[in-house]
Amino acid sequence: MATQYTSRTDRVRILILLEKKPSLSTEEFQEYFLNVHSKIFAKFAEGKEGLIKYEQLHVNQEEKALLKDMGQPVPDYDGALLLDFESFESFEALFSSPEYISIVGSDMDRFVHTTTALVLRLNIVPIINPEEHVPKSSLNQIRKDRVAILFVFTRKEGMSLKEMKKHWFSHANLVCNETRMGKEVIKYEQLHPATDSPIKRLDASSSTDVPDWDGFGLFHAPSFATFRHPEDGQALVEDCVKFQAPGKSLALPVNVATIIDNSP
Repeated sequence: MATQYTSRTDRVRILILLEKKPSLSTEEFQEYFLNVHSKIFAKFAEGKEGLIKYEQLHVNQEEKALLKDMGQPVPDYDGALLLDFESFESFEALFSSPEYISIVGSDMDRFVHTTTALVLRLNIVPIINPEEHVPKSSLNQIRKDRVAILFVFTRKEGMSLKEMKKHWFSHANLVCNETRMGKEVIKYEQLHPATDSPIKRLDASSSTDVPDWDGFGLFHAPSFATFRHPEDGQALVEDCVKFQAPGKSLALPVNVATIIDNSP
């Protein structure tokens, strides 16, 4: 019997995709993001209500190059923020506050190309989701026990969101039960757009169009080799074409750093 999947009701997620300022090298961007900006945000967030978890995703440049060589489209982002909040209202209250704008927002201007940055409001559907509280000793550093890939796609033309979700949940069952990847994955979440306009620019004055993405799959695994098993490839591709628009699927390979974990 197929597993029935539902959205979490105890939290929502904000995903912020970031491009570095052109004047910075990748190493300079990652160093500032992890070791400077994280501390500024953590100090600002201390004692604030609503924030459950804050993680940084740093693009793994070696794996990104390998995926490109294999013909897999990779988006032009250098990092991302994952922010779990009790509600979207608590996110809006925190991020629209004058304190956030003057302290955290102004610091992002130092290293982020804000006109291209995207803010996404998402519901979390756990597929493989062991409960985990990251100990303080493991915070503020790139995790050694895992890597992650964020898969992004647009649904097939003419397909409703309801129909897409039905296919995507079926796809999750295939991943978990019929692939080697599914047996190795540490964590797998589907992230579903939460509103009619879930994707916006970080810089509200930016006139750059936003992409028409419909779904995001976030996988954590012991290594990137988990996503390259030849025996999984054909089955996954044949199933994805049932609901994903051709040529509009992207993959972003990342390293993970947990900065704040207020999970119960």
